[in-house]
Amino acid sequence: MRTHDFTAYLDHQPSEIELDALFEVGLDDATPEWGGSARPILHVSRLADTLAEAIVAVDQDLARAGLRMVGVQHEELVGLRDIADRTGRSYESVRLLANGGRGPGGFPAPVDTPGTWALYRWSQVAQWLQRNYGYDARTAEEATTLDAANHLLAARAVKADLSDIEALTHQDPLLA
Repeated sequence: MRTHDFTAYLDHQPSEIELDALFEVGLDDATPEWGGSARPILHVSRLADTLAEAIVAVDQDLARAGLRMVGVQHEELVGLRDIADRTGRSYESVRLLANGGRGPGGFPAPVDTPGTWALYRWSQVAQWLQRNYGYDARTAEEATTLDAANHLLAARAVKADLSDIEALTHQDPLLA
């Protein structure tokens, strides 16, 4: 087991009762933060075999405390400078990899972001670097796990919204 650090986005700012409940359900390894217009978050240092297990355990603990995780902090979209910073490569080295001027080719395509400079999915870039240059496999796996967690949490929110709409249509004859 190892410690996995991540930040969970919460569905609402915890009440005093919910704050007390955080510690009662086992989230004594987390620090809540909110203020102003910022989204309420929870900084977590969870001991688990994998990052995925840590995220699932925290999500379950939050549910027992009356809160819901709606995302995990994850800077998935990155520019070439971000990639250079994360990998310890020079900007020029990463630029050449991205445009095929160096390396094996097949660098992940940028996300379509009209009117801005190219942005890439970090999870795809990390996997490509791991396959082609032996980049830290754990980092690539964690990027993929965080990306998947955000997609699953977003899908859960959509499902909940659809359930709410369905419940309303059964209660209101005008919406049926």
